[in-house]
Amino acid sequence: MKVSIIIPVYNAEKYLKECIESAINQTYQNIEIIAIYDGYPDKSLEILKTYSNKLKIVTKESGGIASALNAGLKVAEGEWIKRMAADDILFPNAVEYLIDQAKKIEDKQNTILYGDYDIIDDKGKLIDEQKEPDYNHLSSFDFNVMLLDHHFGLSESSLIHSSTHKKYGIYNEKINFEDYELWLRYCILHNCRLHFVPKKILKRRIHQGNATKILAKKSLQDTNQIKKTILNKLNHKQQEKYKNALKIYRKNKPIIEKGKYFVRYELFRFLPTSICKLLIDAYWHNRKKKK
Repeated sequence: MKVSIIIPVYNAEKYLKECIESAINQTYQNIEIIAIYDGYPDKSLEILKTYSNKLKIVTKESGGIASALNAGLKVAEGEWIKRMAADDILFPNAVEYLIDQAKKIEDKQNTILYGDYDIIDDKGKLIDEQKEPDYNHLSSFDFNVMLLDHHFGLSESSLIHSSTHKKYGIYNEKINFEDYELWLRYCILHNCRLHFVPKKILKRRIHQGNATKILAKKSLQDTNQIKKTILNKLNHKQQEKYKNALKIYRKNKPIIEKGKYFVRYELFRFLPTSICKLLIDAYWHNRKKKK
């Protein structure tokens, strides 16, 4: 089963070589690597060309991550799709393990696999180990309620069958949080399911260029609009069932989880960006010290 690894490349020269090498050196050999160069005037394209015999290079005007991913999907030949960030590092057996797990899945078209990952800093030093939640035992409805409450699972750790994109649609290029919208749309409207696999898939890099992305002032507004848009495609009875279940779920959440939600989506909306950045930097610094 051929796997297409799609890598959007924008302002990525510092970490790109390490990223590409990790994709090339997978223990699973039946792969194609598709790099989408999104026009940033650095040395990224020059770096990509040194690997031109080992990957496909697609060049396009800058249009965001969703646009780059969709450009990759249009030329992908693999049965399975693996997305990857240009500053991350795949573990050598990541694709092999995901494919081994995929072989055990009966309903491949309606299943998205995702796994654990390490968090590293700009120098590659380990900050933390991210253990993703295992909700495989939940019913599809209960799972979707949790997904409506918050985005979990890292899209860069995922593996999706190519027919899923073809049948249910590609990334929405008009919104932020394109990965969250895709997963909600697939799960709630098309009965797909996220399936956790207990294995580290990659090293997720946190650095000055991407650490503050989560501070977007419109994050709560954007995600709420995504949820509203998805739910509005259901009939009234289904909408009310989800809304009522979501209220109950949030009411019964542990205090610490409610606190995290408040800080992430409420407090940061009103603080100056400079203060938010200091808080985030302090948070990652503290996690690094614990290691």
